[in-house]
Order: sequence, then C-alpha cells, then structure tokens
Amino acid sequence: MNTDDRKISSVWNVTASQMAFIPMLILGVSLFVVSTQLSSAQGGLPADQRINGKRVWAAFEPHREILQRSSAVIYTDERARVKSLYGTVVSEDGHILTKASEIEGKSHLSVRIGSDLYSEVDLLGVDDEWDIALLKVSTEQPLTPIVLSSDDDVRQGHWVVSNGSTTRIQRRVRLGIVSAETRKISATKSHVVLGVEFEKDKESQWKVANVSEDKGAQKAGIQVGDVIISADGTELDEREDLIELLKKKQPGDKVAIELKRDEKKLRLDVELSAREEKMTRNEQMSGGEDQLSSRRSEFPRVIDHDTPLTKVSVGGPLLNLDGVCIGMNIARASRVSTFAIPARELREIIAKMIE
Repeated sequence: MNTDDRKISSVWNVTASQMAFIPMLILGVSLFVVSTQLSSAQGGLPADQRINGKRVWAAFEPHREILQRSSAVIYTDERARVKSLYGTVVSEDGHILTKASEIEGKSHLSVRIGSDLYSEVDLLGVDDEWDIALLKVSTEQPLTPIVLSSDDDVRQGHWVVSNGSTTRIQRRVRLGIVSAETRKISATKSHVVLGVEFEKDKESQWKVANVSEDKGAQKAGIQVGDVIISADGTELDEREDLIELLKKKQPGDKVAIELKRDEKKLRLDVELSAREEKMTRNEQMSGGEDQLSSRRSEFPRVIDHDTPLTKVSVGGPLLNLDGVCIGMNIARASRVSTFAIPARELREIIAKMIE
C-alpha cells in the first residue's frame, strides 16, 4: 500500500468511526432536548425527576391520581365493557361533562369513576355550540370535581397531561405540548350544497358551469349558463360570499337565488342538500373516522395541543404540569392536533348548564 492509499484508508477509518458515533450523538441530543423542555416548561420537573424514563413517569403519578378521581370513563354498551369516551367531573353531587356528539343516540349510558360503577345516568342537557353534554349520576358519596385554572395563561410550548388508555380500574396518562395559540376553529366547509359548479366569465360574472343531478339547483330549474347575481339578498362578488352563507344553513333549508338568463332576471328557491363528506388525504393518514372525532370544527375557542389521543379519549380534563385543569379535551382533529375547551369558557358553560 503506497502512502496515498494509507492516507485514504486513514481518512476512511476516522470517518467511519465518526459515522458510527452519530446515532449515539443524536440520541443524546434528543434526550437533552426533552429534559431541557421539561425543566423549562411551566411547572418544570426538578433535575432529579429527569434522570431516566422511570423517574419522569413517576413524576406524573399525582396527575394520574387526579385523572383517576376527577374524570370518568363513559360506556355506551349494556354491559359497561367497551369505553366510548371520557368525562370531566364538575360537581360533588354527580355532574359530569362529556362530548355530546359521541353519545348522541345512545340508549345505554354508564359511568365509572375510580373503581365505582354508576348505572343510573341522566342526560340533563346539551350545549350544541361547544358539543358538550351534561350528565348526572346518582351518588351517595360526594365526588371530587376537577380544579379549574383561575387564569388563562396557556402558552405555546407548555406541557399538558391527559387521560391515555385505561383498564377497568387503572388510569394511565399521556403527555403533549400546546402547539398553537388559543384560537377559534371555524367550519372548514359548509354542510350543504346547492348542486351547481361556477366559473367566472370575462365580465367577472359567476356563471353556472354544471348542474348536479337530483340536487336542489336542478329541481329548482337552474340551468347551465345562468348567471348568479345574489343568494338570500347577498350579492356574490367572490366565491367565499356563497360559502359563508351556506355555512349557516342546514340540509332542507331554502336559499333564494337571483339569476340572469337571456337578459331576464329570475328568482328561484333552492332547497339545500346535505354534503357528501369525503375524507381528505390528511384525514385518511390520521386514521379516518376510526380515530378522528366526528365533530372537529366550529368551536368558538380552543387550546390546540399535540397529545396523540383518539376519538374515544376525548371528554376528559386537560392538566398543566401543576395538576390544574386548564381545559377539557373536546376533539381529536388530526394526527397532530387535539382540541380542548379552555378553563375560562368551561367555567361559563358549567355555570350556564348547572343552575
């Protein structure tokens, strides 16, 4: 081997050893980042609780105990064997909040809090705006209601704790991070359709390009080539004008459409049809309807966090690292987002529903 070959071999050996060290370096950096995040987040863990995974999980035992006694497992089968979702205990005398759309139409409800099973459960009311149902169990012993946060200081990057999986008695926790600023979640699309497709012509008029069969537009007499002027008296300058109008409508509602056909103005009442929902690619990758909540939009204000829950894991409290309830999980929205109703709004909902 000549001198140049020895130099190349030496360089290769050093590089190979360095490359072998890279995975260990990445692992060390990752553990350091997680440890640093836990120490710098709200109510961060002391250093002696961040030595290893066992110590970290032990630090969350108080949170598990809070969830064990102040959240409920809700069953919708007669034998109380299959968990449907969680609930949040909000009063000593048996009031529990949960997600309304997940128990809609269920005739058999039972609730487990700790090791106690309650078979007599009353549905007292529903708040459609927040998709919340108020349940009441009959109990001789006072329950332990969740302690709601007195402030609204929930920031991006804060660590949060939720109910994870559960056995018939033992509760487990799941950790996440607040991933976005608290905000309103609007409807991504309307629930109804007119049954037409539009295109803008050269004069910037909305012209009907296609009319769907057996939909309201066809039944009302709208034709290809008609120019849509207004809907319910609202002039349609942009496509979004119609979308915003339809978001407020339900299947079966009628919309007064003013249109122009061959220089004549017509007014037709169109009955709206339900939109046939199609899963987006992101929703399909998130597990589809098996994992995502059936209602996951149209909330006035939510905390957005990345805890990997499923649709049967919502309804329970969302805790900060101090063990204080900062919200109630209300929807699994995507593979990276879970929504929670903030404590401030939750307090108002409780006051309104429990009078």
